Parts: sequence; structure tokens; C-alpha cells
Amino acid sequence: MTAKTKVLIKQISLPIGIFLGLCLAAILGIYFALFKPNFMRGNGRPTSMDAKHFATEENFQKNKVDTEWFYAQNPEEITVESFDGLKLVAYNLPAENAKGTWLLIHGHQSAPLREYASLAKFFHELGYNVVLPYQRAHGKSEGTYITFGVKERYDIRDWLLKINEIYGDTLPLYMEGISMGCATVLMSLSFDLPANLQSVVADCGYTSPYDIMWKVAKKDKNVPLPRLVLGVGNKMAHILADFDFEEYDTFKGLRYNKVPVMFVHGTADTFVPIEMTIANYQYCTSEKFLYLIEKAPHAISYFIDEEGYHKNLIEFCKLQQ
Repeated sequence: MTAKTKVLIKQISLPIGIFLGLCLAAILGIYFALFKPNFMRGNGRPTSMDAKHFATEENFQKNKVDTEWFYAQNPEEITVESFDGLKLVAYNLPAENAKGTWLLIHGHQSAPLREYASLAKFFHELGYNVVLPYQRAHGKSEGTYITFGVKERYDIRDWLLKINEIYGDTLPLYMEGISMGCATVLMSLSFDLPANLQSVVADCGYTSPYDIMWKVAKKDKNVPLPRLVLGVGNKMAHILADFDFEEYDTFKGLRYNKVPVMFVHGTADTFVPIEMTIANYQYCTSEKFLYLIEKAPHAISYFIDEEGYHKNLIEFCKLQQ
């Protein structure tokens, strides 16, 4: 090899090395900034009962008191095995002479009582059993990866079957999900769910994993080249968590659904756009009701208009009082 050739190779390899180094840095940046915080256990928003989530100290204290009440009832822990072999855990609080059972599904990087302590108390005092699962890759449930409803929808089906195994398949069933829990519940409606499922409450859910990630990347974080970033993130989801951002959405769940759905969203929600709930509502072909709560931020509509929330739940879901 001549000296001239060696110089030429050196001149070519240097920019190639820089380019590959920049690519590796970009991939690592996407992993640590996008994938790890959003799709892996225990890395995103806190699961603690933090005051910031509830907007006001009053709301925070109410949730704290109702959480203490819930634990004081000594709920049992029940489990199911997911379709892919994970042990999933839920709190089960039976009611005496129960009128039915509510399955309550929390949101992303959250926990059952952080979202549902107050509403669980309300349902239980009305005479309903309440079941509050930890979603996969959250809290007491196993799993490493959060799939934004794509795999979690199977878990909803399995929890409904578990509830019927415990309480029988003639007792009325109801379910509610909030934020990611809402999207998960709506996605699950494509399954042949138990016939005793009476109605669903869908609180501030998005339409698909890709849609909410695009909104966060484009509008919240001002990520440069968002399509490229999400494309790389999606490849990571394929390789590490075995799912696709566009594999499933709420429209597929609602397409043939016959179960009545009450859609809820706060007008001050800056995280999940209210337009996503309106799109879900418009796509729904079953009996439906849209309940918009003025000045309610993300995932705390219940606290902003507790009286209205109770009234609409009772009327739409035809609850016995």
C-alpha cells in the first residue's frame, strides 16, 4: 500500500468515524431521553402520592385520606398470569351483598390508589366491589416494559375473567380507565369480553401510542426531527419490548364495540389533548356520552367536579344507589 493510499484511507475514515460516533450518540440520546423514561418500569413521572399531581393541597389531602381509608379496609391481593407469563397483582375490596364490580385502571407511571382511592371509596360505599390492578411494569405487578395499551389490553380481558371467576358471571361488571388506563380499556373492547360487562368510563385517554408520543415530542418537548426520533424509538420498542407504536389504537377497540361508553375529559388538560377524547367519542358506535369538565387538568377531573362526576356516573351507568 502506497503512502498516498494510506493518506486517502485516513482522510475517508476520519469523517466516517465522526459520523458513526454521532449516530451512536443520537441513538443513546433517544434511548435515555425517550425510550427509558416512557417505556420502562419506574422511570417517568413519580408514582408517589405527590401534591403536584392533584393541583391543589385540598385535592391532595382528600386522596391521602381516602387512600388511608382504603388500606384500613384490608383489601386482599389477587393475581392473574398475563398471556406472556407475567404475574399481575390487583387489590380486591369486596362489598357486602354487592350490586356489581368495578375494575379501575390507572395511568402511565402511576398507581391504583394515586388515581382511584376516592372513586374506589365512592363505589364501595354505593355497594360495589372494587378491583384495582397495578398495570404491567408498575408497582407490585411484574414486567419491564410499558406498551401504552398494546399488550396491556390483554391484561384487561384477563382481569375481567378473573373477576367473574371470583364473583360469578351474573353480577354486573363495570370498568373505568384514566389516561393510559383509559386508552388500554378502550383498546380491550375489541375482545369478546364477558356478557355481564355493563358500561365503560373512559377518562382523558389518547388514541394511540404514536399519537401521544408525537404530541409530546412535537409540542411539549420541541424535539428536532420528531419523525426520525420516533422512528428510532419505535425500532427500540420492536427490539426490546416487542411492540410497535402504531400496532394498535383505540379506534380498533371501538370499531365493533357494543358496550356503552361515557367519555370524560378536562378542558384544561395540557397533556392529553381533549381532541383525542372527542375523536374517540365520535368513532364510538355504541351508546355514548361526552362529559367535559371545565378547568380540569389532566387526570383529576374527578376532584374538580366530584358532584357532577358522581351524578353522571350514576345516570349513565344506571348504578343502583
